[in-house]
Amino acid sequence: TISPSAVATEGPAGNLEVGEEYSVRDLVKAMLVVSSNDAATAIAEFYGQEQFINRMNVKAALLGMRQTSFADSTGISFLNQGTAEDLEKLAKYIYENHPELLEITRQKSVRILELSKNAEKELLNINNFAFNGHPDFVGGKTGFTDQAGGNLLSIFDHEGKKILVIVFGTEDRFGETKKLYNWVKEAYSF
Repeated sequence: TISPSAVATEGPAGNLEVGEEYSVRDLVKAMLVVSSNDAATAIAEFYGQEQFINRMNVKAALLGMRQTSFADSTGISFLNQGTAEDLEKLAKYIYENHPELLEITRQKSVRILELSKNAEKELLNINNFAFNGHPDFVGGKTGFTDQAGGNLLSIFDHEGKKILVIVFGTEDRFGETKKLYNWVKEAYSF
């Protein structure tokens, strides 16, 4: 159930309203496709905020993400810290163990079902590579905070080889990612 505090969470909302009910699966879709911080807060509230953040930190440690720590469920706090090396570990884990998450992030749009009214909502992906149907795009996740600027993790498939591009602190995360991806394709023989 979406609470007033979840709707009041800073950042993109995902068009969720107080009192609406969603499955966790659909809230995860909203988080992945439109960076819905209210969906992230609703999931954390369901499990218990402290427990949820603790589980995030435990999972990061289990994946060997030694320079990553989480202070909130949304990623908004400047206390959330991580490195490109740690994000590479996370991307590899998701690619190998949860490819369905990448499939969600590659969709131009997703539908989520509000359970109490049995009404569908369509969410358009904010990731340009997904929205514009980039043929090599395997999946990825956008991020933005005032302190960190624009961030983007993207996985591409070029001639059967997976290429991971991670950019931090840019005003043009899609343009910078495209430049790096094109450079890799030109600089290396596969």
